[in-house]
Amino acid sequence: MAARKVRIQTTINSNVYEHYIKKLLPEYGQLNKLIEEAVKQLFEIRENELSKLDRLRAKMMREAGVIAIGFESAEKALKGEIEKVLSENEINFLLEWYYGRPIEKIAFEEAIEFMRTALIAMNWAVDAKVNLEGEETHIMVRSNLGRGLAELLCMVIKHFFERNYGVEVRFSVYPGGYTLSFRHVSTDAYPCSSVRE
Repeated sequence: MAARKVRIQTTINSNVYEHYIKKLLPEYGQLNKLIEEAVKQLFEIRENELSKLDRLRAKMMREAGVIAIGFESAEKALKGEIEKVLSENEINFLLEWYYGRPIEKIAFEEAIEFMRTALIAMNWAVDAKVNLEGEETHIMVRSNLGRGLAELLCMVIKHFFERNYGVEVRFSVYPGGYTLSFRHVSTDAYPCSSVRE
């Protein structure tokens, strides 16, 4: 049984008609066949298109060696070398790599937004939301990491932000995720000029 046809009446940009449709029309014979094929192709492309997050994951793996870095930290943690994991904090490296500038020139807000994105990109979170409340910033995370790994990750994030941004960081770990709360202690402690008022 033939598919029912729908009448479409419209106008299109003359440049699109001249540069694309006129060139493709001989191949399809009729304008309706060309449009149908174009719509199908566009739909397939969009269905298979990598998301912004997928592209970031690929770039992090290819350029920054994120998979190896993550395994290195996990291996040190399993060996009980927690202090080494904290002192060799990878967040610093990833932030500088991502923004292409030294940590001193990366604002607190940029670091928070990167943290939210990176947690998801590195599969440390299923979902992460940032909430601003006065002098506090919260990252709420849904995750399947497990309590031990989530606590270690929160300690690493806490160590990084307290050392580099002069904020007080508290965290709570739950069966389905974790939350991080950043409280601005003193504007004098921030190394980043955009955070100083």
